[in-house]
Amino acid sequence: MSTLIILLAAQPRLAAPTTAGHVAPAEFNYVLSTDGQRVGEHGRASPTALPRATQVVAVLRPVDVAFQRIAIPKAPAARLRAALSGVMEEGLLEDEDDVHLAVAPGAKAGAEHWVAVVNKPWLRAQLAALEAGNVALDRVVPSWWPDQGVAGHTFREGGPDDPAQLAWRDDAGVLCVPLASPVSRALLTALPEDTVVRWTATPETALDASEFVGMPVASVTDEEQALRAARAGWNLLQFDLAPQRRGVKLVRDIAARFAFDPAWRVTRVGLAALVVVTLLGLNIRAFQENHRIAQKKAQLTAAVAAAFPNIKSIYEPAAQAQKELDILRAAAGRPGDGDIETLLHVAESAWPENHSPISNLKFEPGRLTLPADGWSPQEIERFTTQLRAASVDVQAGNGKVVLSHRQPSARSNS
Repeated sequence: MSTLIILLAAQPRLAAPTTAGHVAPAEFNYVLSTDGQRVGEHGRASPTALPRATQVVAVLRPVDVAFQRIAIPKAPAARLRAALSGVMEEGLLEDEDDVHLAVAPGAKAGAEHWVAVVNKPWLRAQLAALEAGNVALDRVVPSWWPDQGVAGHTFREGGPDDPAQLAWRDDAGVLCVPLASPVSRALLTALPEDTVVRWTATPETALDASEFVGMPVASVTDEEQALRAARAGWNLLQFDLAPQRRGVKLVRDIAARFAFDPAWRVTRVGLAALVVVTLLGLNIRAFQENHRIAQKKAQLTAAVAAAFPNIKSIYEPAAQAQKELDILRAAAGRPGDGDIETLLHVAESAWPENHSPISNLKFEPGRLTLPADGWSPQEIERFTTQLRAASVDVQAGNGKVVLSHRQPSARSNS
């Protein structure tokens, strides 16, 4: 799955508490990864010129996210934000309206978890600038977050003249301080001697980090660190910053990922192969069925031609054979199923005992109309049921019953 990672610039530290400190830059650094595992294209562009991808993630600098560990209050989802503010009120350095809170992935009510704290007006300005450029974010993640073990990462917030910063992580949480500050040295000296620290540094601070640690430090670019953050489970788009996705847009996003995401390539190929095999199988089966039906029709035509040599042209074997049989039966003086003798005989076998014999009748080819004055609904139902068993349909109404021989339904050869 292709991933576009947008690296948000660090929040201005000395900006006055006005809207000047909440203005988003005209361009953003970005990383484009085709598989979400390796850094591909990277550069800087305005929101409208950013590459497109199936997943878009914004990454915050370590100095822009603070973390507090608290017991998650038991509250409904709609009131959880207010409940978090109540629990964390004394630990927040800004007004409640100026901070955005987000709970750790997998957080459960009643248990202790980390809660991320971000300056809300500044973050809103960044999100609004991206949204204005038609960039729909799927997640916003911190580039440095509480995790198992002790780790340190050095970087620079701005240009090459800015002092190196240390992002620190241990069981007590995360901390960002200048690398050359006494606090950084105190963090090292306070560690037990057997503590293993995972050190990384951006290329421009690797030398400073090595001198600070007293050993070589692995170099990790901002792009690689952002890719690591994008793979983590954090998502700061919660509560009032959660994206309001419509169902149609969500379906469209899923369809786009399935159609173009390299991670779904094997699935797409397999599905296409399945469709091709299914269509091929259906066509082969249809060809076989048509061939079998043609053979049976040819056999029936041959049988009719042999039984009735006087038929010169056979186009409907069953109907033409039935017609010839009716002619032979009539010539022999035997009544057919739709003749008056047969219909009268069937009617007599089911005639109600308490009703007198018929005084009049009406016969049309295949239809016999008899009087049924005074019949109760139960008698009509019993009469109809008995004649239905003899393949004779009955229509009752207006004091009459109309009998007609039921033609056998056509059946497909199998």
